[in-house]
Amino acid sequence: ARRRLIEEIMSCTAFNALVRTTVPSGRARRLRRALRASSANEGGDASAAADEEPVPPGCSRYAVIIKKPLGMYLETDKQGNIFVAELIPGGAAEASGLINVGDRLLATSAIVFNSSMDYGGVSVKKGEEQIRFSTRGESFDTVMAAISTWPAPRKMKLEFQRCDVVDETNA
Repeated sequence: ARRRLIEEIMSCTAFNALVRTTVPSGRARRLRRALRASSANEGGDASAAADEEPVPPGCSRYAVIIKKPLGMYLETDKQGNIFVAELIPGGAAEASGLINVGDRLLATSAIVFNSSMDYGGVSVKKGEEQIRFSTRGESFDTVMAAISTWPAPRKMKLEFQRCDVVDETNA
C-alpha cells in the first residue's frame, strides 16, 4: 500500500503542478528522489512496525478525525520525528480539543488508486483505497505529500503520541 501511495503521489498531476509552481527546482528534484527512494526501500510494512512499537512510559496515543485545512504547523525534530509545532487559533486542530503543541504524529490517512482505465486516450484512475500511512522512518516531505492526497472536504484521521514532560528540577 505504501508503494502504491508513493507511485500515486509521483503521478498526480496536481501534486506535480504544485511542486513545479511552489517548490524551487532543486528541492522539487530532491522531493521526487526521496519519494522514489522511499518506494524502493519499502522492505516491510511500516504501519505494522509502528503499531508494534511499545508506548513509552509516561506517553499515550490517540487518534483524531478532522477536516482540512488541519489548522496546525508540523515540524521535524533532530531524530526525524514529526510533531505539532503550532496550532492555528480557531483552526480544526485547536477546535478538536485533543491536539497539543509537541504531540508526535504517528500516522495519517492517505489515498491511493489501485488501477486506471483508458478512455479514448485519457487515463482515468479508479479503485480509490484509503490507507493508514505511518510516519515512522519517512521524510517530512513524504509525509506532507501523503497528507496532500486527502481531499479537503473529507475528514481525515491523524494518530498522535503525547508524552508527559518530566520536570527534573523538582524531582
